[in-house]
Amino acid sequence: MAKFQKYEQKIRKYKEKLKKLVTRIGISYSEEFDLVDEELKKLILPCHLGVMFYTDFDTNLFKQIKSLLNQVFDSFFFGINNLGQFHFGKALFSKGIKKEHKEMRKINDKISTHPTNKFYQELINIRTKEKLGIIILLTDLPIYSSSDDNIVFMFGETHLKHRCSVVSTLKLKEEFYDRVRDDKLFEQRVLKEIIHEIGHILIGSPHCEENSCVMKFSKAVEQIDNKPYSLCRECNLKLDKIRDKLNF
Repeated sequence: MAKFQKYEQKIRKYKEKLKKLVTRIGISYSEEFDLVDEELKKLILPCHLGVMFYTDFDTNLFKQIKSLLNQVFDSFFFGINNLGQFHFGKALFSKGIKKEHKEMRKINDKISTHPTNKFYQELINIRTKEKLGIIILLTDLPIYSSSDDNIVFMFGETHLKHRCSVVSTLKLKEEFYDRVRDDKLFEQRVLKEIIHEIGHILIGSPHCEENSCVMKFSKAVEQIDNKPYSLCRECNLKLDKIRDKLNF
């Protein structure tokens, strides 16, 4: 019996190590939402990119997204397509929800947050069906990371292996901080976060250390405001190396 318990402890130990490794290399982990991607292939660039929306956003927003992505990642996309509204099945929507306290609010004010893997599996299916290289979702739902469930109320997350990104607009709104609504500032933040997440898929998981780069990590919304839409010189060089290597 003691020997069996010893092996059980080892298995648990290795399982925790595996989870940490998976998190470190950018693959989201969740026992409840194991991701299935039967047609996963290496990303071939240039590629087609799909943008989806969960809830209503200004119809002009997609035009801005498309324009900026083509500008920042020039020649990386054959096309950037508006795939329209994202839908959850009723049963799936309620899965994995956690009740979290909203920052800077009274203790009984809680928000239902959703795990990123729940979005990723649906996005994988759509990406495969539409024959896309990359897919990104913009949602007003609050999200928490499936690779680290201690990270809540995220701005966004990217699954590198499956080439899916989710950007949550909850903390990008001035109203979240009990401030006056500012649509222009909100759109600027959304655009920067979308560029940031797509940037991870194209040039990798590490964040940039340059303040003058959209790929710099932002812990607070004010740090997003201080960033430009553009990449720094070093990050642009990474894009150039990809273009040279793949001859496009």
